[in-house]
Amino acid sequence: MTLYKQIALITSMIIIILLSSVMVINYQSAKDDMLQSLYETTVNNISTLTSKLAEASDERALLVTTIDSEFDSGYYKMIHFESNDGKSDYKQIDNHPIEGVPLWFINFANIELQTVSADVSSGWSMIGRVHVQGDVAIVYKALYETFTKLFYLFIVFLSVTLTILSFLLRLVLKPLYRIQKQAEAILKNEFIIQEEMPYTTEFKDVVMGMNAMVRKVEDIFHKGNQAAQRNKELLYNDPTTKLFNRRYLMLKLPDLIKEENKTYGGTIIFIALSGAEVINQVLGRQKADEMFLEIAKDFNEVYKMFDSRVVARVNGTEFTLMLPDCEADEASQNAQRINEHFNKLIEINALDPKSVYINIGLYRYKPTVNIGDLLTRADNALSRAKAFEEDNICLYEEKDETNALGKEQWRSIIEESIEKNHFSLKFWPTLNAKTKKIDHKVMTFTIDGGENKKYFYGDFIAPAINLGLVSKMYIVALRDLITTKHEEIDDCLCSIRLSKEFINDPSSYNELSSLFSQYARTLNFKLSFEVTDTFAIKNTEAVEAFVRLFAKYGFGFGINSFTGESNDFTYLKQLNPAFLKADTAFLLDQSHDSMSAIQIMTDSLGIEIIATFVRTNEELEALQKMHINSVQGPVTDMLL
Repeated sequence: MTLYKQIALITSMIIIILLSSVMVINYQSAKDDMLQSLYETTVNNISTLTSKLAEASDERALLVTTIDSEFDSGYYKMIHFESNDGKSDYKQIDNHPIEGVPLWFINFANIELQTVSADVSSGWSMIGRVHVQGDVAIVYKALYETFTKLFYLFIVFLSVTLTILSFLLRLVLKPLYRIQKQAEAILKNEFIIQEEMPYTTEFKDVVMGMNAMVRKVEDIFHKGNQAAQRNKELLYNDPTTKLFNRRYLMLKLPDLIKEENKTYGGTIIFIALSGAEVINQVLGRQKADEMFLEIAKDFNEVYKMFDSRVVARVNGTEFTLMLPDCEADEASQNAQRINEHFNKLIEINALDPKSVYINIGLYRYKPTVNIGDLLTRADNALSRAKAFEEDNICLYEEKDETNALGKEQWRSIIEESIEKNHFSLKFWPTLNAKTKKIDHKVMTFTIDGGENKKYFYGDFIAPAINLGLVSKMYIVALRDLITTKHEEIDDCLCSIRLSKEFINDPSSYNELSSLFSQYARTLNFKLSFEVTDTFAIKNTEAVEAFVRLFAKYGFGFGINSFTGESNDFTYLKQLNPAFLKADTAFLLDQSHDSMSAIQIMTDSLGIEIIATFVRTNEELEALQKMHINSVQGPVTDMLL
């Protein structure tokens, strides 16, 4: 129960008790006064009645008439005359129900009147005794009217008092609500500073303490962020061109061509600069560095439409451009632009084009290529470019396999799978190596449409992307996950990797929202979603909209394929993921200072680091020395 409700309940009870006590006291006082007044009136009336009875005592008929006449006056409930000889006894009593007063009140009031008695004498001789009770109906009516007024006043005063109390409590506790929101934000690893200080001393002290704590945590994050940026530049950036270096390229390549990112492949470009020593001699070291920086900017500008690009300077005179999803024709056209821009740069700097020039080798790779073949074939393309005397650009492209399915065949297979739900869900564990318990399971799916119609995710994701069917495919798989019982994830956290095509599809948000509103409260497992780090960096606002949708239904969010690519990690604070998944090769490649900076930053936000593609116990032991215990990959089979 909230503090407001507790204070309101206790105060309301006190007010109700006080008002009830006042009401009871007033009611009892009115009752006592009415009964006393009726008793005194009855006493006064009985002396007159005894005189009349004394005069009428000679004849019984006259006695009865006198009693009836007095009784009809309405002042009496009962008149009972007892004669000494017993022959003239007479009793008159009113047993009629009291009009205008409900029976429950009569039972509640329960008025008992005292009987007033007096002797009836004629001369010096006593002829009898009369007993009288006043008319109680008058008291009941007056008392009921008083009770009704007191009750209405009680309701009015209680309503007004409780309304004022509620207003005052909300006013007094308003700073506490802000403190509560700030505390909830801290639990969610969000930074909120209260600028408005409450007047209440105790609340003010709490706010100042929480603000200090938030500033301290935020400062820790910023220091970690700055340290991570510095270490990233030292480890993975060329100091002259600010491009990535060979070390980063080799770490990133597996992620760029791994199964989750497969489409129809892409293009890798090797660019070799000849005449670097001439540039240095003619322009000088500083001007030469400025020229290299211009060349690097040109590479990024020409291929800026490819969000997943990686542009690296692998040594002093060679550059590599990794362009997933880039077709051969587009890569060749842009390579020609790069060559033209470079020639203009040579002309501007008055350099000899026969001494200073570039050669460009392009290799259009397929999704099935391995890293060794990728680099070898790109290098062969560059060697051919160097060998050509007339053209310094060479493209090497493998032809499609003869048994590859065509576009319309894939359309038929995928559309049928969507219509008939031929998707088979698979779950891969993420394990805590320290406790040997499963943290969560990652969902993927295959197509199982019967004999000769079984395909892995990597087989059909590329055609699905090119056919624009990714969102429909994911929604069907998600609906199956949410509406069908899967024993593998009972009482477990299930994480789903969402592709960039799904997030970018305008219909995806509404589809997910509708699905969640129908089934979110019926799930017997927890749900989380992931996007790649590269996509989150370059599409933070779009991802944030989905994160808010996930949070609305109590679902989690994480980032996978983390490689420290960003130049500013504040996007992590904005998106506030529960975990980061990074390739083991990347994590083990970090220096002590670099890893410490990343962990300081993630710890300040409450983000867990999960190592992926962990293959051996040696890798696991190295990760555990870095205090990373959550792992994915082949090693989990050995631990389970």
